[in-house]
Amino acid sequence: MKRITQSLLLTGLLTLSSAALAAPFSLSSDSFSNGGVAPLSMGGGGKCPGNNTSPQLSWSNAPAGTKSFVLLIEDPQGANGLGVMHFIGYGIDATRHQFASGELAKKTLYTSGINVRGGTGYAGPCPPANADVHNYNFTLIATDLDTHALSEGMDKAELAKQLKGHTLAAAGIVARYELPNQ
Repeated sequence: MKRITQSLLLTGLLTLSSAALAAPFSLSSDSFSNGGVAPLSMGGGGKCPGNNTSPQLSWSNAPAGTKSFVLLIEDPQGANGLGVMHFIGYGIDATRHQFASGELAKKTLYTSGINVRGGTGYAGPCPPANADVHNYNFTLIATDLDTHALSEGMDKAELAKQLKGHTLAAAGIVARYELPNQ
């Protein structure tokens, strides 16, 4: 009996050790380092510097059971601290592991939610001219939802309601966007 108990304990410890050694779900970018300065090309264009080019993003080690991903890009300092959504995309196929620079403009690669401009797709940073550095939070969420489970055009609050009970894990990175000295 003692040997069986020891064997079960050892098996349990090995299982826990394997799980602890598994690489975490992670998100990264070749366009900036986590916590680093984002390239000006990401900027929204128009009155802001940049040409509204979304950054390169890649991810790895999604949890078992992932059927789709959600990508959110938010400026929590935007709108005087109320937060601004620069991108909401969901229904991203679980076989995808990256977006190339500029690829978030291709709305056929995901289902679009509503961004800060009231439209869909990527809307680059455009903080006020007198603003300090703004942080842009990139959050990738693994879900158990099929790619076409959610309808187009949701805002962040509606998406959060629909995702309740369907999220498996999240990964994130932050980019700082600084306006050039004026």
